Order: sequence, then structure tokens, then C-alpha cells
Amino acid sequence: MINKKMRARGCVAVAVGMLFMSTRAFAQESAYDDLNSCVKKEQVLTTAKGAGLGALAGLSAMLVAHKKEDAGKAALIGAVAGGVAGFATAYYTAVDTCYKKNPSWIPESKLQRTKDFDKVKKEIRYTPKQGPLTKVRSIDVPGAITAGSQPEVTSNFIVMTPRGDDAPITIERKLFVVDGDKPTEVPFQTQNGATQQLTVEPGEQQDTVHVPIPPDAKPGSKFIYQVSVALEGGKADVQQKELTVTQ
Repeated sequence: MINKKMRARGCVAVAVGMLFMSTRAFAQESAYDDLNSCVKKEQVLTTAKGAGLGALAGLSAMLVAHKKEDAGKAALIGAVAGGVAGFATAYYTAVDTCYKKNPSWIPESKLQRTKDFDKVKKEIRYTPKQGPLTKVRSIDVPGAITAGSQPEVTSNFIVMTPRGDDAPITIERKLFVVDGDKPTEVPFQTQNGATQQLTVEPGEQQDTVHVPIPPDAKPGSKFIYQVSVALEGGKADVQQKELTVTQ
């Protein structure tokens, strides 16, 4: 009898856990679907405005006629004159607009201390004579980068001060789309903001963000994620990572 009750409780616990996980996954998926829907609408409006009143009138007629043309394709038609950079700029401008309207849709970002002052001091043989120091050590992207995904990008950087004091720093995050050999900066946002000013403990810090990749990005499409870290009044250390769409 006791075993039956324990098994029943176990089943209930598992069921509740699965329900919680599925609810959370559904909420995330729903927010992502809402973002995609918002982005498509904003892309159409942005490219129509850029094409002039004639295009806007044509777009209005299309909407009134209830034609179900894919919004992403409509945006592509409007931005084709601008090439890859024009289309990507329209996409990221739309994403930025949607994030501003719905801040809760911005993917989670995180900044955490991963190594203390003494450990980094030993690793790099730091001495007070070197003065205040900042350096971006690495930028990593785990796994493949696919169209329509939001790959996680982690940046590891160190901040060192002669006395081991907390230090005021500025972190600046940028995103570029590569058209041929030319990188074009596009709007980029994180929960912590694209530019963040804060005070951190000395040692190593890890910054984690998510980079949205356009759903229409073709295999081989390239993007550049750039991060810079500077102590107050000091020179920024800048590093970047190229992201290439695999499929």
C-alpha cells in the first residue's frame, strides 16, 4: 500500500515537473513566435517607407486586398537595392523596434565573475607596476549557427587593478553584417544594454549574450560580433568574432 502511494506521488511529481518545463518552453517559443511576427511587420513598414510613397501605396493595396504574401519576402523586395547589408539592416532595425516595444522579448544576457583577482594575477603574472589593465581574452560561440536562431555568444575578459580594488568599466557590444568585404553595423540589443557602465571586482568576467540571426540568412552569410572593455578613463581593448551561417 505504501509502495503504491509512493509510486503515485512520484508520478504526480514527474507530471508536475514535465508540465512546468513544457509551460516554460511554450512561453519561450510563444515569445519567439511573437517576435518573428512583429519583425516581419516592421520590415515591411521600414522598407516601404524607404522605397517612397508609391511603394507604400502599393503595400497598402496589397494589405487591403488581403493577399497572403510572405512579409519577409515583401521586405526582401523592398531592400534588394541595398544588397545583403540593406536587407540585414532592415531586419535588425525591425528587431530593435520590436524589442523596444516589448522589452520582455529580449533574450536573457548575463555577466558573472569567473575567476578572482589572485588566480588571474598568477595566470598572467600581473604586478602593480603594470597599472590598471583590461583585456578581452576570448569570444566563443558553441555549436553551429543556423538561420533563424539566436546563438549564445560568451566573451571572457579580465580587469586588474594595482591594489585589487573594484573598478568602474564600460562594456560596449556591437554587431555587423558582412556584405562582401564590407562590414556594416546594425542595431543590437541585450538585456544589459548594448553599452553598459558598471563597477566590477577585479579578476575574470564572463559576458553572455544572444545574437539573432535572420531567418532568411543564406548558408555562408557572415556576421561580426564585437565587444570592447575599458576602465574609466582608459583605452578600450576590442576583440571580435566572425559568425558564419552553416545552414
